[in-house]
Amino acid sequence: MKAVKSISLFLMLLCAIGVNGQTWKDPNAKVEDRVEDLLSKMTLDEKIAYCGSRISGIERLGIPYFEWYGEALHGLKAWNCTQFPQNIAMGATWNPDLMFDVATAISNEARALKNAGQKEVMMFSPTVNMARDPRWGRNEECYSEDPLLMSEIARMYVRGMQGNDPKYVKTVTTVKHYVANNVEKRREFSHSLVRDIDLYEYYFPAYKTCIIDEEATGIMTGLNGVNGTPCSANNALVNGVLRDEWGFEGYVIADWAAVQGLEKRMRFAKTQEEAAAMAIKAGVDQECFRHKTKAAPFVKALKPAIEQGLLTEEELNVSVRRLLRLRFMTGDFDDPSLNPYSKIPSSVLESETHKKLALKAAEQSIVLLKNDAALPLKKDIDKLAVIGPFANRCWLGIYSGNPKNKVTPLDGIKKSAKGNVSFAEGCSVTGAEDDEQKIKEAVALAKKSNTVIMVVGNDESTATETRDRLSLSLPGKQHKLIKAVQAVNKNVILVLIPSGSTSIGWEQANLPGIVCAWPNGQEQGTALANVLFGDVNPGGKLSTAWVKSEKQLPHFHDYNVKTWKDDYGPEVGRTYMYANSKPLYPFGFGLSYTQFEVSDMKLSSKKVKTMKDLVVTAKVSNVGDMDGDDILQVYVRDVEANHTVPVKALKGFDRIHVPAGESRTVSIKLPYEAFSHYNVDAKEFQVEEGDFEIMIGQSSEDIVASQTLKVEGGTIPKISVGQKSGYFNAKDENRSKKWDYLYEEDALSSKKEKQDEDSSHKWIEYEIVFVDPGVYVSTWDAELSFADASKEAIVVTSMEGVEIASHTILNKQRKLQIKIPIPPEYGKPVRLRVKTVSGEVKHDSLKIIPPGGKAPFVITEVVAKSE
Repeated sequence: MKAVKSISLFLMLLCAIGVNGQTWKDPNAKVEDRVEDLLSKMTLDEKIAYCGSRISGIERLGIPYFEWYGEALHGLKAWNCTQFPQNIAMGATWNPDLMFDVATAISNEARALKNAGQKEVMMFSPTVNMARDPRWGRNEECYSEDPLLMSEIARMYVRGMQGNDPKYVKTVTTVKHYVANNVEKRREFSHSLVRDIDLYEYYFPAYKTCIIDEEATGIMTGLNGVNGTPCSANNALVNGVLRDEWGFEGYVIADWAAVQGLEKRMRFAKTQEEAAAMAIKAGVDQECFRHKTKAAPFVKALKPAIEQGLLTEEELNVSVRRLLRLRFMTGDFDDPSLNPYSKIPSSVLESETHKKLALKAAEQSIVLLKNDAALPLKKDIDKLAVIGPFANRCWLGIYSGNPKNKVTPLDGIKKSAKGNVSFAEGCSVTGAEDDEQKIKEAVALAKKSNTVIMVVGNDESTATETRDRLSLSLPGKQHKLIKAVQAVNKNVILVLIPSGSTSIGWEQANLPGIVCAWPNGQEQGTALANVLFGDVNPGGKLSTAWVKSEKQLPHFHDYNVKTWKDDYGPEVGRTYMYANSKPLYPFGFGLSYTQFEVSDMKLSSKKVKTMKDLVVTAKVSNVGDMDGDDILQVYVRDVEANHTVPVKALKGFDRIHVPAGESRTVSIKLPYEAFSHYNVDAKEFQVEEGDFEIMIGQSSEDIVASQTLKVEGGTIPKISVGQKSGYFNAKDENRSKKWDYLYEEDALSSKKEKQDEDSSHKWIEYEIVFVDPGVYVSTWDAELSFADASKEAIVVTSMEGVEIASHTILNKQRKLQIKIPIPPEYGKPVRLRVKTVSGEVKHDSLKIIPPGGKAPFVITEVVAKSE
């Protein structure tokens, strides 16, 4: 026995000696010790490389090149990955549990690509900028205008993306864009002027929830400045609030070339070296910048900054430690067998499970805005017309990937309807020379149809990154199209595919049915048809109030939220909490095919004591004849406040399913902090003693029950990472689920190899290298040229197995205008396949027309073709 013990001790000693020599490789060592060991082995240049998106490998240590760059807004921005409803649609579900499921699916696909060596798991999402103004070009990227709804949806996105493993994170989330970043035009030059009370009560809460409650791994600072200091050099916002107040331990990345912008655009620094030093000292660790040959400006400036004495290497080490720590947390330096996420197979990509989940999310997001007994439609309508520029298009929204399967509204309707379905585009989105002719064709079709489904909206041509909406009206001639069709057929159902609040006052007054269907993911057509024909009862609710027009909004650059009066205009306020004008549709509004009644409202106590919870209960009864979902909303109003308070503010909600003829009792907890406001002088959240009104609503304006109670005064203790807010639910089952809970047994078995579907058709491939044009678009224009083509030959374009479009070449036509989706990554070659499915085609060349005024280029070489 002594001999055995001696051998064991000897082996342990040898192991310890080996580990001490390479602590960073030891999976059992503390993360902090591993970070310090690896940092000690790195040269200055190797450390600096970590401060950009493209990180050089360290050959002598066996560390390969690494790319810290990924998008997962509502699905991976990649090929053949499931695309879920856009964020504004997910907000309309009012269902955080569903958001957790969706985020789990997205992060599983991210891990599958990493396991296959195709992508990393550093994701720039979620977007938690408040939807304070629907004119913002990126309004569709955020979940709500309300801090609580935003926080509750965002927290489950972070939880689902990062996973529940105690040691490893599934993906790194980067919560963006910190902070008060809601204007696109000249965003790199502008400053948001924001009072502290608005920051703490309105703009900060979702970030705070993600960081403290959910321990999000990253933050991206905005391109803008706040109160005179650029966000990417804002010591008070980053070191002060994020790190000191909230205890944030993760990394902070500046948005695209924002550190460079401290000098070049903001004129805040005199040189690039000074800008780099400012960023590091303010707590910013990395700059988002990805170029085929150029290093990030931040990376290029750091070494000269140290040489000039503007920064020390130890100050740089602080940032590099944070970045290295996350690589250890993802398991990059460990044996894959130790990491549960290394087992996620490629078969999750756009799997049946994920497509069903995308369909469920799309169905739950759809909001019924008006119904004068027009819906649901009968499936056996003899002649059904589907009209509009979004009818035969599956618009996914900005920052989307390219899935193989997409269902347009027209596809979904055709599959569900039993009668004859006809289509007319009606007009373009923003206006074109042939719009008048298209409107005439649509009117002619409407005249001979029993019912018309009109599908309209707006897209990146009017609202996207770098482009704000100039008007909330439907762009182009879409309003004219609607009126022309309605003049000849009164049975018009309007379907909106919007980026947010849209001015449809005339349509609300004159059409019998209106549905908001959003940029609703790849299954949007099926979801829409299921709602229109009554297979699914719509239960979504608006997550923002819809104004009648932009005239009801404050100045676009005014970041004040509370009601405010100055010398430049009338007294105005933002959001349902402070606006003093009647909206077109209120916050929380949405109709159903059934009827719900709320009764038996009860409060758990008549007086709320300091730091004690209040529980609100009520009975929800479905008194209609169709099963459905209702969303019970609890609002609070401070009756006796001596400061400006909301007319009402959402403090709790629950989405519940109630079968026809049945009732459900709902309990919603309001923590003590739900009654608090931010005291600017004391720099803390306080509850002012007095009466508070508790309201239950089916929207912010449809209050169905209320009671008043007393609340004791008190102070909300300050919390940081390691502590939790009153809204944190440690018993939530989402906090213990494994990555594979979504899937049924054998659902992830390896897919059978599909035969090449193009084997029976002739095809050619052009290779394209896309370069960053400096503006965000989802597609590029291109032109196919043909040496010859038979009459009405048909070609189909595709990329990476994802079909783009089918085109008919008219008689003697030799040039064909097409759209090409941008690939997930610039600088890497991708192939455009052009398949001839009818007739004969002789190809000549492909002309690529980049956006942003860049020079077109022509590709003549065919890199591959069918046998």
